[in-house]
Amino acid sequence: MPSLNNCALFSNKSRSKHKNTLIYSTAIGLSLAFTSTAFADNENVSAANTSSKSHWSGYISATATSNIFEQSAPSSYQSISGNGRIAYRDDWGSLRVSVGGEVETHHDQSYYYDTFLEYRTPSKELANDWTLLGSAGVFLPTSHTSQENKLQAAPRIAGYLFYRPSKDWNFYLSPRFKYNAYKYETGRQGEHFVEHQIDILADATWQFIDNWYVDVSGSYRMAKSFNTNRYDNLFTASEEIGWEFSPSWIVAVGHNNSGGFYDPERGQSHSFELYDKRSSVFYLSMTKYL
Repeated sequence: MPSLNNCALFSNKSRSKHKNTLIYSTAIGLSLAFTSTAFADNENVSAANTSSKSHWSGYISATATSNIFEQSAPSSYQSISGNGRIAYRDDWGSLRVSVGGEVETHHDQSYYYDTFLEYRTPSKELANDWTLLGSAGVFLPTSHTSQENKLQAAPRIAGYLFYRPSKDWNFYLSPRFKYNAYKYETGRQGEHFVEHQIDILADATWQFIDNWYVDVSGSYRMAKSFNTNRYDNLFTASEEIGWEFSPSWIVAVGHNNSGGFYDPERGQSHSFELYDKRSSVFYLSMTKYL
């Protein structure tokens, strides 16, 4: 296992057609909300599992996900997914390519995620225990949803501010801005596409004993559709416990839930809760760092 002093913690007839569409949309919605956070690579774990001697790094991961609805229920959701990343770094920074896909088993759907190409600047030390780096990348429309909706590309800029006060505690804050370059501003069914999206991700990782860690993260997203001035918000919280059972091999279990904050116009029933049967999902993942 890498030294924690030198890096970070170790390192989802007409009536019948409408029903099927609703089920499919629900499953996709759960999956995409989950994918944006829980499947995202943990920066602290990844940094500690990356060899400082090699220019190349990356990971491959497999995840099984489920909510708690009975399989006969329309809202039941189970999936198996795989994702990975390969990166090359040097004094000028690093280049990364991230890919993945998912099989939604209960409703027999499968799809790829959008491929993400990214450049990261070298880390800059701001003060003791504080470091900063920048990121510029683009999501390419390799998923079925993006291709169907004529997404041409989605550039994203981001920053990562790390705070590592000890070998056991690691934190980072990551603001992000994404622009979706669609060929059309509305879909064939009249749906409104998101134009601008602002995300703020905060993460804390604690190694409570050797080879074991707890990770808690939260993200807040504001998204504006084309030809509107309103920003819709979404808050996502994730909790994970992981075990490095072999060098560079990690198995983890976790929970993920997304929802809006309290809306005085809609009532308290639409506020975010840490656990919500309608939107909470649980997962088991295994990751091999390269």
